[in-house]
Amino acid sequence: MNKSITKHITTLTLSSLLFVSSAAFSNNLIQITPELTLQGAKVIASAATKKAQSENWNVVIAITDAAGYLKYLERMENVQLSALEVAIEKAKTSVMYSRPTQAFEDRVRKGDIPVTMLPDLLPFSGGVPIRVDGKIIGAIGVSGVKSTQDAEIAQAGIDALLEQLKK
Repeated sequence: MNKSITKHITTLTLSSLLFVSSAAFSNNLIQITPELTLQGAKVIASAATKKAQSENWNVVIAITDAAGYLKYLERMENVQLSALEVAIEKAKTSVMYSRPTQAFEDRVRKGDIPVTMLPDLLPFSGGVPIRVDGKIIGAIGVSGVKSTQDAEIAQAGIDALLEQLKK
């Protein structure tokens, strides 16, 4: 093929893609949502670790993407082994149910035991969804100390990310 034909085909292809893209957006067929990057997960983990270290708390910090899959994990020294899976499950619960795990812990404390029968649910504080522009882009789960302390650490991580996004 000569260069002129190749250029024409490329132009037509790009024009078609732009037309399809703009049509899809204008018809609300797809939406673009923010996505948590590895760098963003590291910002969260770093701030959460800093908070835990400032209190002398040894924890596991698990960060998932919007689908609940593990994106980043940090395990401090001398933390009990069970904290690893618990942190991951807290993050998954939070992202799957679109709320902090504190909501489920509160329900269990009030006697709503059937809530524990929901699939993939761990009703202990320390799991918090990460929201940007109202959209959940992931979650953080922390385990290793009291659940209220785990939640404090998780929130410190999210706050750091949101602060970075303002800059």
